[in-house]
Amino acid sequence: MIRRRKRTLSQLLAIEMTLVALGVSFALIVFYAAHYLLDTQELRRLTLEAQVRDIVGAMQRGDDPAAWKLYKDHPGDYGFRVFDHRQAWQRKIVAEANAELLSALETVPGTAGAGAGQDLVSGFTSGAAADGAPDRDSVSVITGRGEVGDRVYWVQAAMADDPAWRWMGVLGQELLDHVALPALFIVPALTFAVYWTTRRVLRPLTRVARQAGELGSAVASGRPFVPLSGERLPLEFDGVVAAINAMLAKLDRSLTLQKEFTSDVAHELRTPLAVLQLEVSSLPPGAARDQVMRELGELGDLVNQLLRFAQAEDAMTRKRDPVDIAGAAREVCEDLAGAAFAAEKQIEFDAPDHGVLVSGHPALIDAAIRNIVDNAVKLSPPRSIISVSVDSTRKIVVDDRGPGVPDAQKERIFERFWRADRQRASGSGIGLALVRRIAFLHGGDVRVEDRPGGGARFVLTFGPAATAQ
Repeated sequence: MIRRRKRTLSQLLAIEMTLVALGVSFALIVFYAAHYLLDTQELRRLTLEAQVRDIVGAMQRGDDPAAWKLYKDHPGDYGFRVFDHRQAWQRKIVAEANAELLSALETVPGTAGAGAGQDLVSGFTSGAAADGAPDRDSVSVITGRGEVGDRVYWVQAAMADDPAWRWMGVLGQELLDHVALPALFIVPALTFAVYWTTRRVLRPLTRVARQAGELGSAVASGRPFVPLSGERLPLEFDGVVAAINAMLAKLDRSLTLQKEFTSDVAHELRTPLAVLQLEVSSLPPGAARDQVMRELGELGDLVNQLLRFAQAEDAMTRKRDPVDIAGAAREVCEDLAGAAFAAEKQIEFDAPDHGVLVSGHPALIDAAIRNIVDNAVKLSPPRSIISVSVDSTRKIVVDDRGPGVPDAQKERIFERFWRADRQRASGSGIGLALVRRIAFLHGGDVRVEDRPGGGARFVLTFGPAATAQ
């Protein structure tokens, strides 16, 4: 499934403004279309103006507009005349089609025909058809001028009806000129202006968002919380940032108290446990003493793990050094090789010749690797091999041939104090939770998979040295 990339607030505002501008443009198109459709006289005038322009254009190209199909198919609806002079005593017709349509209006001023004895005047008029005119109630005529070469011609175009629907082309051109083309320039300019303006206005919010992201990274890596900046924030967000900062301060204090409490409890328990182990070891040998010693050993491990868990974030805050995880994994394998050999198991190790560096705390990285490898040694059957490999992508893979981890438990095993079988399982239930926390503090993670051929595969990753801070 492809996840949609989230947009910034500036982008969302620009998109919304663009949609609004397009909606307004559509409304203007509807308005202008309705205006022209209701004003039939204006639509007729524009249609005849377009007809005059077409006739002049045809003459400039050397064509004969009288031969057009329009005038032949609709002789009672469209007609024109072209004169070479405006004055009546010089006037000659140079082209015409369906002239009887114009003769119907020769008695109307400004629409004189060739022999009416009147000078031509530019303009538009409509009137009732005269006797003998085509069977039409009203005829509209327009008089205009056009230049063909170095000569000026006067064109009269008439229209009784519009069966060829020429008004549609005129209406489309009007909408294009007065709505579409202006919107083509206005909408992008408006979108850019809104985007640029909102970016400037929202810079304080962008800064707060960046700080919030850094705060999340600080939580994961154990760094101290840094309050969000409320400088130059809008009034609506100033209170929100103040509330978040108050919550962060309280959370930071709670986490500090929690870590101090866990650390103090672990410290207080270590000494009584050591004394108790010493006292029990002096008892006569037997199954009861061995059982108590095992239980005390597990309790001591739990206390040590709790202490490490409480101190992990403080350790990361105090000290970060370049750590070669390949060298650290090699040392862990060498330390545990004796115990593995005693249990009839082997540890094989593979890593690049060069070091694989991360930034972090050496002791914590050692503890994370040791927990995983030690678990693999304990859970693998006799005469099996535990494989540990490190690659240049800062990934440590530990394969065992043990019982594996059911799918339903692959995430739960990293929860604190969780054990699949509390009656029979050994261990504190905190080791893998500590591993995950250490991985998070170093910009990585840990997961468990099924090993091909049976067993479990633990994959421990670390962030790069530049970002594991």
